[in-house]
Amino acid sequence: TEISLIDPLPHQRVAVYDHILKAWPIRFLLADDAGAGKTIMTGLTIRELFSRRLVHRVLVVPPAGLVGNWQRELRTLFRIEARIIRGNEAAKGNPFLDPDASIAIVSLDTLRSKGMFARLREAGLAGLGYDLVVFDEAHKLSADRDPIDMTVRKTARYRMAEALAGIVVEDSEFQLGWSPQSIMLLTATPHMGKPYPYFALWRLLEPDALSTPEALGEFPVE
Repeated sequence: TEISLIDPLPHQRVAVYDHILKAWPIRFLLADDAGAGKTIMTGLTIRELFSRRLVHRVLVVPPAGLVGNWQRELRTLFRIEARIIRGNEAAKGNPFLDPDASIAIVSLDTLRSKGMFARLREAGLAGLGYDLVVFDEAHKLSADRDPIDMTVRKTARYRMAEALAGIVVEDSEFQLGWSPQSIMLLTATPHMGKPYPYFALWRLLEPDALSTPEALGEFPVE
């Protein structure tokens, strides 16, 4: 933290140094309340991972309204220069291949668009995928199950996240061909009183171990 411009609060230090960084690969749901500093904890994690040479490329995927905030906080608090990738860039070339895109920020709905996701696929297959992907406001990656016929309904956002989580998807639009080693999900509202969407978030982190809602219920706490 000596190269960061903040003094982390005790709970932020504990989360990052006693929990997140001790897990490898990092597959972590950070579900602190709003205002607890999830962006700060994530910035600390990214800075430490780069310092330890555990990651080389990081992709941050927030809602569109938070893209600028992420770029600003990474720069001012952690001296991390992140490139914002915008939707119209996919038609001009592959922005993920640009030298300044090793730390990139792209909005959730921009990334789920067919053209931009295809560019991400191309980058990974060319050896320039991302080691860590961070989804902010991760509850927007929604999937639900009909309580009567048990049909699972997945949004395009969730199907995109499945591909990045390394889950084999049937939809050719979201077949990636590679996946990041580490994923972080950030949300202050992981449950919202709906069991299946809550399970669906955890499934993104451990798709093999948490293949069903019942498996989540039986998963050990420690």
